[in-house]
Amino acid sequence: MGDRLRTHTKQLLKLAFQAALPCLIIYGILLGSFVLRGTPQNLDFTPLVYLRLLLICYLTAFVTTCVICFRNIVHAALRADEHLIGRNFGGFRKQDKLFCEAMEAYAANRPRTALERFLAVQDFELTSSELGVLSFYIGRCYQLLGCPSNACPFYRKARENGFSKHFSMLFEARSCSEGGDFARSLMLFQELLDSNPPKEFYFLYTDIGYLFIRQKKPDEAEKWFQLSIEKQQNYAFALGGMAIVMLQKGDFSAAEDYHYKALVNHLEDASSFRRYFRETKQLMLEAHPDWSERTGGN
Repeated sequence: MGDRLRTHTKQLLKLAFQAALPCLIIYGILLGSFVLRGTPQNLDFTPLVYLRLLLICYLTAFVTTCVICFRNIVHAALRADEHLIGRNFGGFRKQDKLFCEAMEAYAANRPRTALERFLAVQDFELTSSELGVLSFYIGRCYQLLGCPSNACPFYRKARENGFSKHFSMLFEARSCSEGGDFARSLMLFQELLDSNPPKEFYFLYTDIGYLFIRQKKPDEAEKWFQLSIEKQQNYAFALGGMAIVMLQKGDFSAAEDYHYKALVNHLEDASSFRRYFRETKQLMLEAHPDWSERTGGN
């Protein structure tokens, strides 16, 4: 409740400031009409009347602004990651306010600022559920800042305190992969697959595929990308993974074919993938001087 009230208050104050300029424009037009046409004869235009007119103009501008920005007001009531946070940190305590500020920074892609706020929340007395949520987001911030080894213990702590097993295991597995602990990463991914993961975890096969890409094991990676393609899960991303697999195997012709298929299937962040594809190809050519620029190892 407290977090929503604070968010709504901020949103309404923002709209109140936005209404000031339209109010002045309306009031200026009204005064201009009085200058050109004169004031109504049956009204005594005292300073108080002008003040009331200004207030009416402002209320009109404010209500109009609220109607136009209705979606923003509704969106302000939606809590970021509400399905993960639940009712935790929703009150009026100092730690609730600090956590909400951290979540705002996190949602705005400012992980360093968010991490500072989240770490400060640790100093307060928390329930086990709150500690689980807090630990997860501390882990996420460390991961986003490129410190996966710092993130892993917090994901485990989150799980120990009742936080979502699926989400904490997913991000711990990814952090282990980023940090080079490939064995633990694979173990966590396998456990996730065996635990009936949510439908939104359609990317697990491609995550495992890229785990093997990191280890330069294209034959193992290929199995997982093919499985993802067969099941039509994360399809474009799996095609992109197959392109990298073929580069590592030296089949540049097949790599170009998968590269094209991934792009025409609307792969997200296509420009980054093109760059990754070029860089991987260059690395393969440097590692294998006997390979051809056009055909690779064939």
